[in-house]
Amino acid sequence: MQPTDPWLSRFAKLLVVATFCLIFLGGMVTSTGSGLSVPDWPTSYGYSMFTFPIAKWVGGIAFEHTHRLLATVVGMMTAILAAWIWRNRWVLPVSLAVCTVATAGAIIAVKHIAALAGPEHQLTRGLIIMHVNIWSFALAFVAVLLTTEKDRPRHGEPWVQWLAFGAFLLVCVQGTLGGLRVTEVSIVLAMIHACTAQAFLCMTVVIAAALSPRWNEQVLATRASRQGVPAIRALAWTLVGAIYCQLIIGAVMRHLHAGLSIPTFPLAFGDWIPPMLNERVAIHFAHRVGAVVVTLLALCLAIFIFTTPRRHGRLTWPAVGLLAAIGMQIALGAGIIYSRREPVTTSLHVVNGAIVLATALLLALRAARLNAITQSETRPWPQYQGAHA
Repeated sequence: MQPTDPWLSRFAKLLVVATFCLIFLGGMVTSTGSGLSVPDWPTSYGYSMFTFPIAKWVGGIAFEHTHRLLATVVGMMTAILAAWIWRNRWVLPVSLAVCTVATAGAIIAVKHIAALAGPEHQLTRGLIIMHVNIWSFALAFVAVLLTTEKDRPRHGEPWVQWLAFGAFLLVCVQGTLGGLRVTEVSIVLAMIHACTAQAFLCMTVVIAAALSPRWNEQVLATRASRQGVPAIRALAWTLVGAIYCQLIIGAVMRHLHAGLSIPTFPLAFGDWIPPMLNERVAIHFAHRVGAVVVTLLALCLAIFIFTTPRRHGRLTWPAVGLLAAIGMQIALGAGIIYSRREPVTTSLHVVNGAIVLATALLLALRAARLNAITQSETRPWPQYQGAHA
């Protein structure tokens, strides 16, 4: 294993930032009802995604098309990150060459298939071409990555390399889900697409944390340094799971247009527990209950961290950031109700939820790392039973 390249660490963090931006744009697409403003895919009103005239970027088209372009950038950044971690010089040029040839072949082939002729089959032709484009690149990438330069030293620990490999495959799946959501006009696929985005964000956060120069930073190993850390670690991972479940409920609520099913805050129809008039009221109320659960777990975690005999700076600062992000999330949630689902406020609520998840995950990773380091360093040396082993 090679020492971490500081530029690789910076690039991984840049990917995390780009993912946050992509989640915000996705929130704007949903909040403004722009999900089908561009009805074809992978083309945009018949144009290539990259040659679509800027003059036509108006209204919801601007949000939808910008989201597609940034998604492409994030996908390429993920491929670059994986290739960089694996230190493979051939994977990107070979994959791009294979992708170009395969896509050109698909474009020529669909023109000669009689069953796909005519304007009514334009979406089907585009879908075939895009699947060939994404998955020819993915298959070539995987094949070259696993078969060439196998003896070259890699960056990071082996699990980081495979996590980057998984992130690349997941971003390919996410691109396919995004396209199918358009062509199939499916709300269920839109929900899955939103939840997969949060899973991808988690993977990029873990990779960026593990590639940080401070990941292997040693701590002074004492009994006091480990006191309370296992409980903090367990509670932090519980919080991460609760936040992810809360984001799933939020995605379902958002795509069912249930954001104003309970139009008052903090009370619901004048009471703490509203009458369950329909499934939209139920999912909205479940989201509010989830917010209470997440807030209580975060407060308990912060109390554990701030009251341990030996405070760890690597835990206290993320804890402060977590509490601040949760406070902002509650304020934004109330703002959605009072502003009647104003798009920017709603989208900020979505991306801030991702920030809450990422901060909790970072705290859990640091607690787990701190526990592992102190546990290994405080382990006693084995006693020799004889003069020679």
